[in-house]
Amino acid sequence: MKPIIAITMGDPAGIGPEVIVKAFETGEIYAVCRPVVVGACQWMSHAADLFAPSLSISPQNTISQCQFLPGKLEVLEITTGRLPPIVYGVPHEEGSKASMRAIEQAARLALGHEVDAIATAPINKEALKKIGFAHPGHTEFLAHIAHCTAGGVPPNFGMMMVGGGLRIMLATIHLSLREAILMTRKDLVLEKIRLTHQALKSDFGLPYGKIAVAALNPHAGEGGLFGDEEITEIHPAVLSAQAEGINVSGPYPADTLFYRLKQGQFDAVVALYHDQALIPIKLLAFGNGVNVTVGLPFVRTSVHHGTGFDIAGKGIADSGSLIQAITLAAEMSSSRRQSQK
Repeated sequence: MKPIIAITMGDPAGIGPEVIVKAFETGEIYAVCRPVVVGACQWMSHAADLFAPSLSISPQNTISQCQFLPGKLEVLEITTGRLPPIVYGVPHEEGSKASMRAIEQAARLALGHEVDAIATAPINKEALKKIGFAHPGHTEFLAHIAHCTAGGVPPNFGMMMVGGGLRIMLATIHLSLREAILMTRKDLVLEKIRLTHQALKSDFGLPYGKIAVAALNPHAGEGGLFGDEEITEIHPAVLSAQAEGINVSGPYPADTLFYRLKQGQFDAVVALYHDQALIPIKLLAFGNGVNVTVGLPFVRTSVHHGTGFDIAGKGIADSGSLIQAITLAAEMSSSRRQSQK
């Protein structure tokens, strides 16, 4: 049976509702999964009226009530009472609160095995911060809900970007470059190698997948001439992972590594900081990349773009990244079920 994928509404003032209704209207996601939206029916109906008029919107209280029929977008309602109108491009406190509740509800459904995976539309971190949201973003919030943070370093979850034929795990995410360099330590790199290995095995059907680790410095430090992190931190992490039976090598100079990844020499790369990972993904899969949270007890994918307040409400948002995120979530959840048999 096709997996059930819960799709969170995202910030209703952004392009989330638009790309959702457009994705449902095409009908192609029904070929790979049974999709349901977690959000506010009123705001999803407004988006459908504007951007997908052939789509019917149906509120539901439970997953068991859903029929998953093409042309019908079913919404698990997370609000009560009449909601204020949303002005596209202008964040609203009620919208921010609802986007947070949608994420939490979807995660609870996944933890309770009522859905097989979740795919998330974009949220606005600045707007959420104003209502007391205490996490840097989706990834950390979901890890908190799923109790994936033990309070120590390194945390046992991570972000993997997928697109353009690449799989890239980020060792550090939203940090300044200075902080990311300071965080590049053996324990952190080793944990990300382990997470990448587990993801390849359980979520991508690659139990012997080849992992490469990127270097931090030019030419992988040139034997210590351009920095010694490769010698003191990164290579020791690789050796420890190899001793655990993980198929990993490196560190390799980043200026050629992603070309080698694209050529199929490796199945995934562990990158050490945000832009090192995101530049190749956005070069090869701009608008169609997928953000995967690795290490959760459930599958979670997300779009590769933000709330797009500058284009919200104009009808020009592309649903391609969301369709890719839903498709990948369905593939990963199916792979995870197979690996658990």
